[in-house]
This record gives sequence, structure tokens and C-alpha cells, in this order.
Amino acid sequence: MELNTVKKKELRGELLRFLAGIYPEGVIRESVFETFFEYYKTEYIEQEMAYLVDKGYVARKDIPTPFGPTFEKVVSFRLTPSGRDVLDGTLPDTGIQVRR
Repeated sequence: MELNTVKKKELRGELLRFLAGIYPEGVIRESVFETFFEYYKTEYIEQEMAYLVDKGYVARKDIPTPFGPTFEKVVSFRLTPSGRDVLDGTLPDTGIQVRR
């Protein structure tokens, strides 16, 4: 079952709020999944996080592991100033629902 448009917008807002709670630090992808897996499938979290990265509201950083190239990279996410502006309401985006 796919997420409807309203649920996608809500998830985007929740992801931004989560990252704002640890700003200016970032968080690894697995921590994001652990926080939201009870409510959303991992694939939905990945899709909406990719949307936020593409819009410039979240920065993604791929960090190589010390175990060599055969291991998966560690992925981290960090809220950008534009993402903060969306949360504050100074940068409107109808694709994101932020609960105030």
C-alpha cells in the first residue's frame, strides 16, 4: 500500500522536525529508520528523505567505512538552513506539512 499525498507531506514534516531536534548535528540513516519504523515502511522513509535532500532541506553525507570498499557506506543526514526555514514558516513549501 502506497502512502497518499497527505501522509507523504506529514512524514516530510516529521523528518524535518526530527532533524531539527538534533541540529546542528546530523544523524545516521539507521537512527532515522529506528525512530520512524513503527509508523512508516523503511522504503517510504527513504523516499521522503530523498525528496528532502533533492529540495535542499536536508544534507546527505556518505561516509566510507574503515573496513574497505566492500562494506556499505555510512549515510548521515543533517538539517540545512533552508530546512530550518521551512520548519519556521519563513520558507513556504506546500509539499511539506509541519505541525506547529
